[in-house]
Amino acid sequence: MQETQGKAGNGKKPFIPQEFTDKYTQILGQEAGAFFECCNRKIPKSIWVNSLKIRPQLLAKDLGKKGWNLVQLPFHENAFALEGVERPGGSDEFNAGLFNLQEKASMIPALALDLHKGDVALDACAAPGNKTLQVACLLNGAGKVVAADKNVERFRSLRFNIRKFGMGAIAKRMDILDAKRKGVVDRILLDAPCSSEGLVRKDPDALRNWSMELVQKKASLQKKLADKCLELLKPDGVMVYSTCSFAPEEDEEVVQHLLDGAKARIEAIKIKGFKMRGGMREYNGARYDASLAKTARIYPQDNDTQQFFVAKIRKIST
Repeated sequence: MQETQGKAGNGKKPFIPQEFTDKYTQILGQEAGAFFECCNRKIPKSIWVNSLKIRPQLLAKDLGKKGWNLVQLPFHENAFALEGVERPGGSDEFNAGLFNLQEKASMIPALALDLHKGDVALDACAAPGNKTLQVACLLNGAGKVVAADKNVERFRSLRFNIRKFGMGAIAKRMDILDAKRKGVVDRILLDAPCSSEGLVRKDPDALRNWSMELVQKKASLQKKLADKCLELLKPDGVMVYSTCSFAPEEDEEVVQHLLDGAKARIEAIKIKGFKMRGGMREYNGARYDASLAKTARIYPQDNDTQQFFVAKIRKIST
């Protein structure tokens, strides 16, 4: 094991296992240096304005009067970069539910859902509710939002945030794998439990327990969750599958698993002003379907974000 140089998260040097370094050096080739250099830097702050309670530009104006430096992000009117504020989570505006602290790349999966008026939308692994808030804002009362999580403590935070932000979402404490109904949801966001590789810029100890064994364990769970969510979708419904891991085992391999079941197709993701790269076509001797190029890999060095993988999957009508 080794610790890389540099600082991230709360100022500590991030711990990066040698096996992790070796794996991503091989995957990224000449870009490995830029990747690891970015992983060592503290992640910039960003917020999602709760448009259920206040117009984004009005809040930006009010916060600007307090000396906050907000910069509108190009991909959505609710999204802002934030500079010059040490503890935005301690502000009256945050406590009133007028905005949420959310990392930029983490905002992309909900935007990729392509929500429509009247949709029934499920956030399948929802706690603490960051993406649930986005879904609620995007539907703006013109649909139904269901947020599920099985963990007792995390569910409490989810339910608290649903009330705080006035989401109007239905909270369910349940393991989504236990769901019995089929074909009942228009849109599903599956931000799956993962090995959390992408969190190293926020938490320097995020990779302390990382191992390839953990990656494989998470990948097995992710395939089960993805299968179940596909069952829950109505024909022609859309699921966005995402992780904050860069592991092909947790990303492309999971999506390929769905394609192998011949029940789904991949659709392109287009987000204004945000750089995304296509998914891998082969890894470790395995070749993936050509449509995996339509999935999105978000490299930290491209947009100064955490790592993310996002796939937009449409259920094929039968």
